[in-house]
Amino acid sequence: MLHKLRSLALKKNTLNQQSVSKLELAQPEWTLFERMKYADQLYNRPNLIDYETQRNEYKQRSQTIVEIKKDDFTEKNLMDSIKSLSKSGGEIRLPEGKLELTNTIKLTPGICLTGVQKRTDLIFKNCDYGITIQGSDEQSLKNISINNLRIYHEGNHKFCAAIFATHTSELHLENIDIISPRAVGILLADKVDKTKLINCHVKHAGLVGFMFIRDVTETLMKNCVAEYSQQGGVFLTDLKLPKTIDPLDFQAQLDHTDHIIGNFAPFSIDDPSPFRTDIIDCIFKHNRKMGITTDGIAYLSVKNTVISDNDCEGITIDNGSWGCIIQNCHIFNNGWRGLQHKVELGIDFVSEMGLMDDGSSKAKLPGISLDNAAYTQIENNHIECNWGDGIKFVRAAYGGMVANNLIENNNRGVNDKFHYFGILVGIAERQHDEQQDFASCNNTISNNTILGKHFAGIHLMKNVTGNVIEKNLITGASFESIEVHATSGNVINT
Repeated sequence: MLHKLRSLALKKNTLNQQSVSKLELAQPEWTLFERMKYADQLYNRPNLIDYETQRNEYKQRSQTIVEIKKDDFTEKNLMDSIKSLSKSGGEIRLPEGKLELTNTIKLTPGICLTGVQKRTDLIFKNCDYGITIQGSDEQSLKNISINNLRIYHEGNHKFCAAIFATHTSELHLENIDIISPRAVGILLADKVDKTKLINCHVKHAGLVGFMFIRDVTETLMKNCVAEYSQQGGVFLTDLKLPKTIDPLDFQAQLDHTDHIIGNFAPFSIDDPSPFRTDIIDCIFKHNRKMGITTDGIAYLSVKNTVISDNDCEGITIDNGSWGCIIQNCHIFNNGWRGLQHKVELGIDFVSEMGLMDDGSSKAKLPGISLDNAAYTQIENNHIECNWGDGIKFVRAAYGGMVANNLIENNNRGVNDKFHYFGILVGIAERQHDEQQDFASCNNTISNNTILGKHFAGIHLMKNVTGNVIEKNLITGASFESIEVHATSGNVINT
């Protein structure tokens, strides 16, 4: 009976691709493989722990409490309290109420800054950074906590952040609401290790909700939200840091990437990158660019997360990323591309593709995009109603697994120039001389349910090879269930 139902569901393969052909695995020469080996040696080392010292330090911090009364809630008293605990650490308890600040709060090791949830507001006026946790190569700051605060970050737009941490470990941020930061809500950069972000919400960021730059390692985000950012919800990047640029001059670093390297930033073997980021039970919606953007990262795990209504891709795994997992997520209504400026469409090479009647670009974007990425696993997600493809292997997507997903009613932006697919396995033209552009290869697409009016449920472009397509249930495709332009090298058993 199941065989009969499947036979009815599948349209004839009009391109006459054999159902089964000899699998031809590709073996590309790729810098990413060397990068993976280098990172494994760099980040996976034994972590020696002095439990006795940790216990004693925690005891001392927990016994030292400074409580600021409501009538004493001034900038001077807050700064003096932090200074008084600069050697011992301890907790500073803030009252409910609003405090305007014209200077940056600089936290020292062992400080726990705690407000009253939803009732303690810190309003930073024209401060580039609201709160900083700033260590150095010589001394990493440890065991700093910020809890139960609403933070307003007011002033003209420029690259800056409401909360900024560098050279620190064991940072804990919980129950933080950041409203309309001038650029970034929470910025972590350079040797930031073992950070926990719990129930942190950033809305209406001038740039990005959460941004992690270079070696930000073992980060947990749980119950976090980024909505209505002018760029993306989350941006993880191995942003280039030339020796001539100050590590704290992020605008210069961005300008270098934009003007010297171009829109695509090629990766090197020894580029430090965000490593082991767990994003669990989060929401990234209504951002003007992507929900989650990655640029050369490793071991990202996104689970039980809603990614929707972002004007560009829902999530990108790009530019030398590897070992990433997207699991049990709901990814929908991304990729309309109606909020992009003409110059942005030009940077993305689609300005000449034309506009729809509603003013959006005809070149729509997918729910999930893989580009120069290895060993990505996409499992048990609901991917539906995105304007472009459901999942797009743009180019150089290697060794990935797409399994047990429900993929429905993407291709919402079909037009006279473009149509889209449930899953596209492809090879796009190179956009930069240093970019890898080999055909996506050695991927497995298995046990997915693909429903609705995609042009084809699965599309394999010319020259892709080593891909296994099996046991997928596909209905409703307007052209055919599986459209195959690769003449050999792939196994198709659906």
